[in-house]
Amino acid sequence: MVSPGWIGDALMALPALQLFQARHPGTALTVLAKPRLVPLWSLHAAPRRVVAVTGTWPTVVDLVRGGFSAAYLLPNSVRSALLPWLAAVPERIGLAGQWRRLLLTQVVTPPMDPARQHQAWEYAAVLAPDATVLPPPQLALPAAACAAAAGTIAALPRPLIGIMPGAARGPAKRWPAERFAEAAKLLSVKLGGSVVIMGGPGDADACAAVAGGVGGGALNLAGATALPEWAALLAQCAVVLCNDSGGMHLAAAVGTPVVAVFGITDPARTGPLGARCRVVQRSAQRDRAVPRASAEAVAALAAITVPEVVAAAQELLNQGASHA
Repeated sequence: MVSPGWIGDALMALPALQLFQARHPGTALTVLAKPRLVPLWSLHAAPRRVVAVTGTWPTVVDLVRGGFSAAYLLPNSVRSALLPWLAAVPERIGLAGQWRRLLLTQVVTPPMDPARQHQAWEYAAVLAPDATVLPPPQLALPAAACAAAAGTIAALPRPLIGIMPGAARGPAKRWPAERFAEAAKLLSVKLGGSVVIMGGPGDADACAAVAGGVGGGALNLAGATALPEWAALLAQCAVVLCNDSGGMHLAAAVGTPVVAVFGITDPARTGPLGARCRVVQRSAQRDRAVPRASAEAVAALAAITVPEVVAAAQELLNQGASHA
């Protein structure tokens, strides 16, 4: 199986992969993924092996040596189809995408049902075409990552309020950092506990701004954790506030309640998967490919208030308490 190239997309592929595994329990599944996604795929039980994409020809050699009978292509790029084609994998199955029909042996039609708009259903069309229900994503957190996370937060009062202010495409997908800080402070006053700020190295500035706004009680871990430990930290949070991002999907996949702030990207397409998730959005406009400096997206995010986000978080927490 060729993995999508982004963390969020890979996590949205998990329900389809889980259905595939259930239907083909004896299949020796290998995942071909970009190097940055190898740690993510190590958290799932389905792959027996994960191969990192390096250069074109070294990767083709790896595929030839693997002796694969079929390649399931989840990205829509030409390269994702070219690699198994060059390796002469007999079956190459995927959506048409980017003028690559000639590289495929089976072209999959995406679902047309309006109730199946979510990107997860596109992956199901490739891996589990007769699916009627998608299971929630599942990740298995390694004991070492859980121990490392426990040590990182050992001294923090509970509950933990997770904040992830980063997202790709800059301000077009990022709720202002000062509002995340204000929401975190309000929740910590209401709940007690501690604020933990997380993200990758590229989110360092946004995370630092939130930490400065919250004050000395906040723990800023931006860029300080490997992906497995990041997932384990999210699993310890009572609630996570975030943007439409890979971190959002990671928090949802470990079962943590998530409040996701959306600008003009479409949550029906890329929203978090799970019953314990809430999307806060004002704009009726929907644009999957939001430009980095989209004025419409920035304005849509600016229209979302701190009380709205805090109320959504409290709703999720109350829901969890009522089922405890």
